[in-house]
Amino acid sequence: MAAEKGKKAWLAAVLTLFVPGLGQAYAGRYDRGLIVLAGAVFYSFFILQTFTLMEAHFLAEGETLLTWAKENFLRFGVNGLRFFACIFLAGALYVWVILDAYLSVARPPR
Repeated sequence: MAAEKGKKAWLAAVLTLFVPGLGQAYAGRYDRGLIVLAGAVFYSFFILQTFTLMEAHFLAEGETLLTWAKENFLRFGVNGLRFFACIFLAGALYVWVILDAYLSVARPPR
């Protein structure tokens, strides 16, 4: 795989590690970088909203989510399942976005 002239694929991956979409922009794929950044911001608000709902409905005053989870894991319900599914999907998407940034430089579009 020949990298694009003067650009390093590992640098694109590191940039995306810190700011989703920045590696794609570094590779010259500004449209894709903007879409990735917008998706990351939207998804972050979705996870935050889910987490806030869980706290508001289930936690007693002064109790943290982790201490509550140790005692009542089965009572997480739909919001808990949604939260853990969101975290898993976010991790998978994060790895995909970093790999995409790397490959955007390593294999530029034809």
